[in-house]
Amino acid sequence: MSLGLRIKTLRRSKGLTQKSLAENVSVSRIYIQSLESNRRLPSMKLLKRLAEALDVDVVDLVQNPHRDASGKLLLEEVLDNREPVEIWYRSRKLSRQEVHLVHKLIDAALSDWDVEDAGQDRS
Repeated sequence: MSLGLRIKTLRRSKGLTQKSLAENVSVSRIYIQSLESNRRLPSMKLLKRLAEALDVDVVDLVQNPHRDASGKLLLEEVLDNREPVEIWYRSRKLSRQEVHLVHKLIDAALSDWDVEDAGQDRS
């Protein structure tokens, strides 16, 4: 997984916007956007600030495991089609289209759950 996708994944898991992350690490939102799209690479100083803002170690930002430091599986990294990884389910390799469908199904389910949670918060 790319550094940009890792930053984006961790940012989203913390519920941060690009703007709020940018403010936390003293850079512009456009700079965060360019990091997430892999158009820029951060300095070591910025990597340290990003790691602190995202509540991970620097090594967790730059290494390429599919699990974070706490052992959580970051499914976005596994389902990301930009890196060649084989995904198997029940002794069957999933095609790129099937992986994309699984990703869409998960997004739809999470969206529904967010709507349900928002409705319960209002009760």
